[in-house]
Amino acid sequence: MALLTFLEENDLSGKQVYLFCSHGTGGLADSVEIISEAVPEAVPEAEISDDIFDCYEEDASSSQEEIQSWAAGLGY
Repeated sequence: MALLTFLEENDLSGKQVYLFCSHGTGGLADSVEIISEAVPEAVPEAEISDDIFDCYEEDASSSQEEIQSWAAGLGY
C-alpha cells in the first residue's frame, strides 16, 4: 500500500492524520484498520482522526462540495 510507504518515509510526528479515500465496490474494507495499526509503528507521535472522508469512485468527480465541506469541518 503506497500510503504505508509514505508514512514510513515521512516524519509526521505531532501531526493529525486525516484519511481521505475514494473506493470501488469494496468500500473502505480493512484500509482504516491497516492504516490505524501502521501509523503508531511508523510515526508514534502522529494521531489518526476519526473523521474520515470516503466516497465511491464513480462519485469522486462530483464530490467537490462534499469534500470542501468535510475539510471546512476540520478547520481547513
